[in-house]
Amino acid sequence: MKRLFRSIVTKNILLFLAILLVAVVPLAVRYDRDSRDYEIQTLASKLEFFAERGATWLDVEEIAQVEQAADKGGDAYRSVLATLQRIEREFEVDNAVLMRRAPDGTYTYIAAGHDGFTPGEPAGIHQLFPATYKATEDTWNAGEMMHSQLFGGKRGDTEYDQFLQINTPLKQDGEVVAILMLNKFANPVAEAVRMKTMRVVALSGGLLVAGLVLFGFVSARMLKPLRTLTGAAGQVSEGDLDVRLPPPRSRDEVGRLTVAFGGMIDGLRQRDFIRDTFGRYVTKEVVDELLGSPDGLKLGGEARTVTILVTDLRGFTALATALPPREVLEILNRYLARMVAVIQRHRGTVDEIQGDGILSFFGAPLAGDDDPVRAVACAIEMQQALDAFNAEQRAAGLPEVGMGIGINTGEVIVGNIGSEQRTKYGAVGSAINLAYRIESYTVGGQILVSPTTYEGVRALARMRGTVTAEFKGLDRPLTLYDVVALGGDNPLALPERAADVFRAVEPPLPVACYAIDGKTVSATARPGALVRLGTSGADLVLAAAPAAHANVKLVLAPDTPDAGELYAKVSAAPAEKPGDVRVVFTSVSDGARRRLDAARG
Repeated sequence: MKRLFRSIVTKNILLFLAILLVAVVPLAVRYDRDSRDYEIQTLASKLEFFAERGATWLDVEEIAQVEQAADKGGDAYRSVLATLQRIEREFEVDNAVLMRRAPDGTYTYIAAGHDGFTPGEPAGIHQLFPATYKATEDTWNAGEMMHSQLFGGKRGDTEYDQFLQINTPLKQDGEVVAILMLNKFANPVAEAVRMKTMRVVALSGGLLVAGLVLFGFVSARMLKPLRTLTGAAGQVSEGDLDVRLPPPRSRDEVGRLTVAFGGMIDGLRQRDFIRDTFGRYVTKEVVDELLGSPDGLKLGGEARTVTILVTDLRGFTALATALPPREVLEILNRYLARMVAVIQRHRGTVDEIQGDGILSFFGAPLAGDDDPVRAVACAIEMQQALDAFNAEQRAAGLPEVGMGIGINTGEVIVGNIGSEQRTKYGAVGSAINLAYRIESYTVGGQILVSPTTYEGVRALARMRGTVTAEFKGLDRPLTLYDVVALGGDNPLALPERAADVFRAVEPPLPVACYAIDGKTVSATARPGALVRLGTSGADLVLAAAPAAHANVKLVLAPDTPDAGELYAKVSAAPAEKPGDVRVVFTSVSDGARRRLDAARG
């Protein structure tokens, strides 16, 4: 019940009802009084006409013959009585009475239409209602018909009906000889007015109820958006921002409030999204800048030129198979923590972490003129961080890993990606696919950048050389730039490595070479031999040489019980002897490492 009276609709209905009652009740009372006065005035006017007309029907000579009770049986009395009864009948008055003034100033009855009085009988009405005597006396003395007057009401403890009375003088030879008094009860008129007023009040009440129902319905319909807003505000106050408001049906204050409230929820939702999403992959400063920027909350899809950085570990597969799962995850998490920290330091955005690979981009959500420079600087610092990571691995007696990095600059679509249940800020586009392809051409410790990225760092970058790559879908080969250093205010360079020296292996070490397509290792082996060996690679003699930059799996001494496996990438650099194939090791198992150490002597 309390909740009902808290409702705005209920309050409005009660207010509307109070206003109507304050207005209707006085109007009804006023209407009843005015209608009653009007009807009585109308009746009085009619009564005056009836009296004037009826007086012409009476014969004063016959009236003069009726003086005492004995005259009641005479012809004159009967004629006068018939005329009075005609007046009552035709004019529908309640009483038509003749009276005359006695010498003592009182009045006596001559005859009455209802035949209830005896000639010569004192007029008792004057004793009951003295005011009627004055009205009769005024008419007799003036010799003129006076206006109708209202008599009756309460006398002592008795309540009498009110009646209208009109007195008309009847003259003979210019002298008043009798008074024609017509009476008409006013109570039926008042009752008719009261019934009419009740009908008006009943009709008004019905219209009032209908109006209240309509008002309540319209109010409830108009206030429904407010109830929706109230519920939504309650959800928001509890931290639930998954509130969907229906579109406003009007442009009034409630409609504008709905639009404003919906905008507020969208703003809060996107602010939380920025904090939850970007807070893990970019620095707090970037998050604050996003929240403070007018464009910071525009996370819908838009075309943006960004620089994409893709990394992948070399040797992690062998590491994962050689160590317990818990230890593998501990190593992977330490590696990723360092790499993500470097990306954030250079204001990059981590889009995805897929196993040991990282996809990040520079230029979204916040764009800068130096996006390519920051991406290349980040890549160099990541390789430096990996050197420190590998030093820890060596100290702990754990396998080392290598990392290849591919960088490309191009247009992508950035924005919210996913469903209502799971959404992230990411990028899609062919420029990302090209970055992955570029990374596939790298070996551990190498950074390859596309021509579009190179244009952005040309003035600052130092290259080791170029790599010509052929990609499906491209009309011509693509020149990739092998970055080793970056100048400027904060110069960076890849860790220095001594040039690899290849020595002949005697006798040559038998190998079986398996081509790798994506993550699938071919079941067909290419027999061959390892003829020269360096620190990070080897020259092979194979029956069928794989293409440059192809990934291969090598099995050393395949026909022996302790054969060792390693993974390598076919180098574009020529081997020492024409026809041989040079490979760069990407992952070496412990068994293969022992074989290689034995081959080096």
